[in-house]
Amino acid sequence: MFAPVERCWICDGATLSRYHQDGFDFQAYATQDPELHAYTGQKVWLVRCAGCGHGQPEALPTLPRFFDRMYDQAWDHRWVEDEFEGRSKDFIFHRVLRALERRHRSTRRRLLDVGAHAGRFMSLAQRDGWTVEGIELNARTAACAARRTGAPVHQVNVHALNADGRRYDAVTLTDVLEHVPEPLPVLKAIAGMIDSGGTIGVKVPHGPIQALKERGLAAFSSHRVSLAENLVHVNHFSVRSLRLALERAGFGRVAVGTGAPELLPVTSYGVRAVLADSVRLSMYAAATLPGGVHSPLAFNLQAFATKPAESGR
Repeated sequence: MFAPVERCWICDGATLSRYHQDGFDFQAYATQDPELHAYTGQKVWLVRCAGCGHGQPEALPTLPRFFDRMYDQAWDHRWVEDEFEGRSKDFIFHRVLRALERRHRSTRRRLLDVGAHAGRFMSLAQRDGWTVEGIELNARTAACAARRTGAPVHQVNVHALNADGRRYDAVTLTDVLEHVPEPLPVLKAIAGMIDSGGTIGVKVPHGPIQALKERGLAAFSSHRVSLAENLVHVNHFSVRSLRLALERAGFGRVAVGTGAPELLPVTSYGVRAVLADSVRLSMYAAATLPGGVHSPLAFNLQAFATKPAESGR
């Protein structure tokens, strides 16, 4: 049911050490996809590369289209609409848009959002003057994103879109790259879609710090450590491995900093949201100080990089 992964996806190193084991639970797919459901009860180890610090699975499921099938959720339409209206990620999105604004003050404003989900970020980018498109493989969220933004939402992967010849000034991946096995070919395909001088923005969980947080919660509560249940997260980036991934994909001027947190909506959680968000924002502020990205407070990473000018131009 599994094929071994023997080398690091980022630096090609072969010194990989086990550090956590997680399992599979696909009970919800018993009727929809019995072959996927058959993985329930199986386990997989995460391993960390000694060279670049990247974490990844020791083996991958051999079931054809495993990840496509896992993400083929028939979400309720009302839930999808709520995802578009939800503001929990707006703090993250506005930070990304602010950073892009500093890099693109000219008329070059074509943006592709990879993993567009219900289209919330696309909508906010439109308000900031970007001409937007999205990539979203889930049919229901893609339909919502297209309807609510009036923009093209492609239900293909980045390799297919790159082959189609489309070009952009900026491409964003917010909480997406951690879900994609073998991320380097994906980043290289994205580099092929960005014009010279264009920008890629990538936000991912900070792998080693997320593991530290999970173990800390488990030590003081009944919390069960989970880093990759169902292999939802297959990439566990360190600062070094995220920088190296972007550099090896052909990007330059790579800057890796602390990523912004999600916030609880006050309208839904009241005083609890105010208190929780105050803590999150305080920790985030501390982690954005010089050197803070290497601290235990940096739960997420946010990277930006530039597509160099092509030789001869």
